Amino acid sequence: MRYKGWNGKTLWVDLTDRMTRIEELPSKSYEDFIGGKGLGAYLLYRELPAGIDPLGPRNVLFFMTGPLQGLPAPNVGRWSLITKSPLTGLFIDSHCGGALGREIKNSGYDVLAVSGKSDTPIWLSIEDDVVQFNEAQVLWGKGTQEATKLIHESSARESAVYVIGPAGENMVLTATGCCELAHQTGRGGVGAVLGSKNLKGIAARGTHRMVAHDPSALREVNRSVAAIWKEKTDDDFKYYGTGSLVEVANERGQFPTRNWRNSYFEDYRLLMPENYPELAAGDHLSCPHCIMRCTHAYKTEDPSNPGVVVESTVEYETLGLCGGSLGIDEFQAVLQLNYLADDLGLDTISTGSAISFAMDSFETGILCEDDIGFPLRFGDSAAALRLMRMIAFREGFGGILAKGTQRAAEEIGRGSGDLAVHVKGLEAAAWDPRGKKGLGLTYATGDVGASHLRGWPQTAEKPNSSALDVVESMVWERDTKTLTDSMVVCHFTWHFPMSREQKVRLVNGATGLNYTDESISRFGQRVETLTRLFNLREGITRANDILPPKFWQEETIGPSKGMKAYISHNDFEECLEKYYALRGWNNKGVPTRETVESLGLSSIVSG
Repeated sequence: MRYKGWNGKTLWVDLTDRMTRIEELPSKSYEDFIGGKGLGAYLLYRELPAGIDPLGPRNVLFFMTGPLQGLPAPNVGRWSLITKSPLTGLFIDSHCGGALGREIKNSGYDVLAVSGKSDTPIWLSIEDDVVQFNEAQVLWGKGTQEATKLIHESSARESAVYVIGPAGENMVLTATGCCELAHQTGRGGVGAVLGSKNLKGIAARGTHRMVAHDPSALREVNRSVAAIWKEKTDDDFKYYGTGSLVEVANERGQFPTRNWRNSYFEDYRLLMPENYPELAAGDHLSCPHCIMRCTHAYKTEDPSNPGVVVESTVEYETLGLCGGSLGIDEFQAVLQLNYLADDLGLDTISTGSAISFAMDSFETGILCEDDIGFPLRFGDSAAALRLMRMIAFREGFGGILAKGTQRAAEEIGRGSGDLAVHVKGLEAAAWDPRGKKGLGLTYATGDVGASHLRGWPQTAEKPNSSALDVVESMVWERDTKTLTDSMVVCHFTWHFPMSREQKVRLVNGATGLNYTDESISRFGQRVETLTRLFNLREGITRANDILPPKFWQEETIGPSKGMKAYISHNDFEECLEKYYALRGWNNKGVPTRETVESLGLSSIVSG
């Protein structure tokens, strides 16, 4: 390996034959794709032919690190999981807190690539150059909390553990995995891919230590952001993590309410964590190497074991999709839904969205009690808990919702598609684009679907005028986010804020590369174009870059009253074409030959 900060090695694990091998990637791959999302996109495109079954043995799970894991850099206690999504059939990158990335890196690898399928349930243990295939029959069927503790008991001291729950085992298409009790690979059903391979989880522990090219550059950025964070006294994020965004979203008119009927929840204050200091259990489950400590735990009752007190690490997205979107205004009820989802291994965004879709369908008469098995009205937390369990175990009506909102609507029919809020099959995150000009383009063009973590336009304006003037800023922000996800640094560093220039300094200081602001934009375009090519190969077209009907309905209450996602469909289409042009794609959303060549992707695509 020509550079510092990387090992230059990928550990390949074949579950079918229970064999391992080491691949040494050329330095050029790291130069062009850095790590995390970027390098994962390259490997996924290279390894997966078009049309493979995401739940088949040929799909690959890429557990990704970046150049900063294992180094004394800020907010790098994270890792990424890249695969083909069983929910959407497209590229998915899921980014997770916890020490798994650091331990994989310290074991001597930049990437752990898992393929094949075990004939019996297993879990992997990695300790430096020793890889073991451990039988997991006794773990199969257990929730993520118990499974994590049991694997820790059988693993090397200070190992990092990642597991799936029953939802992943049952290949629910919105299943996730859990790292160190509190952190989830949340989107796209990656947990189902582990389940399809009979892989219950992974434990990793490494003793190798990484060395930076220029340690002083890392120290400089560390000191700068630490000083800024220490001085912050008026940022609610510092005290309540993402839960503080409940009020922010409602004030902006962006909070999902009753399956997006509205963007303002009248009882939102009842969901604000700061109103429940007696429930606070602390930030002790936060990511390692983080000065922000935003993972706040709250005491609640285990809904599966009445009387047992547990800790629920609820985040804003869950308060939105399992709170406001379900019409639930009880903080304790959302804590229980969150704990149950985490233990079962369900994505709270997609699961909350699916349940709210079903509630909306019930209240509008599309579904009846006979379809579901019980009444399902907005605000009924007991019914939501019951349905969540049914989804995880694919029982009754839960088996329909286990396929995701898009497929559920297709199966139910009767006009329910108008109530299903997703893009390309991925349910929308908890930020209504009717409250922010241009945000709809982020959802419509996201390579994974309706993710809010694909670059926000730099504006505070409502969508009450043409959004053409904010498209370029969205592209700039998306390129910056692609850098963040390829470094595998926490997105929440925008609270410092950690600037793009500082992130470039960290990459260069860790590795010895010579990235500039201009070349980072080129890097972002390279990765975005490659994920687009992957998705095009899987069959998407411009017709898939759209918004769901709910976001075209005019808001009737709150700060975004009178707003739609765009002033007109024509303005949206013009913004879409401008985005394509800025990316060097034609008006059908296909990268041109010149763009592919200029980004150095020709050999990858042709190969």
